[in-house]
Amino acid sequence: MTSVDDPVASGVCLETAHGAIALPTFLPDATRASVRTVDTLDLRTVGIDAVMVNAMHLAQRPGLRNVRQAGGLHRLMAWDGAIVSDSGGFQVLSLLRKQGKTSSIRAGGVTFREPDNGKKTVLTPGKVIEWQFSLKSDVAIALDDCTGPDDSAAEQLASTERTIRWFQQARKAYDLQCRQRREADPPLLVGVVQGGADPTLRERCVDALVESGAQGFGFGGWPLNAAGELEFDMFALIARLTPSNAPLFALGVGRPEHLVSLCQLTRRWVFDCTIPTRDARHGRLYAFVPDIATRGLTPDRGFYRNVYIHDEENARVDEPICATCDCPTCRRYSRAYLHHLFRVRDGLADRLATLHNLRFYTRLLEMLRAGGGPVPATAG
Repeated sequence: MTSVDDPVASGVCLETAHGAIALPTFLPDATRASVRTVDTLDLRTVGIDAVMVNAMHLAQRPGLRNVRQAGGLHRLMAWDGAIVSDSGGFQVLSLLRKQGKTSSIRAGGVTFREPDNGKKTVLTPGKVIEWQFSLKSDVAIALDDCTGPDDSAAEQLASTERTIRWFQQARKAYDLQCRQRREADPPLLVGVVQGGADPTLRERCVDALVESGAQGFGFGGWPLNAAGELEFDMFALIARLTPSNAPLFALGVGRPEHLVSLCQLTRRWVFDCTIPTRDARHGRLYAFVPDIATRGLTPDRGFYRNVYIHDEENARVDEPICATCDCPTCRRYSRAYLHHLFRVRDGLADRLATLHNLRFYTRLLEMLRAGGGPVPATAG
């Protein structure tokens, strides 16, 4: 292990009750306590140290009582790595705004009806924190009011003020849970920075979250502008304004070139996104370019390419997806075999493709932690 691989030695890490995680890092989304098509042994095999779950979905199913009786979420999932839990507010608030039901968003929280059964649920800052303590999450993300890129300046202001009030309520609930449960290792509390494309609102939000006791910071709102480009200036502002030892959660950012772009600002990022696992299930795979051993990472698509495994040309290719990859799929199977599995809709195809795409991301993060240069493949 090099000093760069050692999070303590490098000084850039996310400390959790389940170990220190070197930053930057990538978390696959395990929304309902599973990363689709792979198990937790698979995740360790491809270098995953932490996963992102959704507290609201897990509170609904299997339910907090069932999680508790099963010995906690780590035991239920058979996962010894870190668990970061999102509040679930992004999904609810995005849906309500899309439906024009903003009257359901109030000072004390948000009211909605579950799509499956019509059951009325009230999401409050305090309830979301209590859920995440019950799950025994290593990192808890406070409820925030998420806006879209097309929302008005007035709505961005209202969202920012509401997010600040909700975080203050979340912090009180967090302190209460710590006292009541006497937790030796309480979760790290993350506040989400809202403000849209207005730097004054973003700065106002950061200042308020710092003053209220946020221990980490998330990027709130849509991370891309109307042209589909990364809101780089807003990310840069948050990286500059937040305490230099606080982890930054680039919520939902997942394109490989965007990871490289943001790591030019700081190495404090925690990325999470469904892109690699969703793309895998659709046969869209990732491969570093053949000369990755000598070229550097750049904030464009020049360092990788996509392999569309459904393409007929792969039916006769006796080569791995990526020549430099050390994942179980590339070490054992050819593109031709994977193409065949997808054609006959064998469930093994999704698993092998997901293993490969996740390993592509963990290799990319290894390169970024090493300073942007490539690292050679090693046996996993």
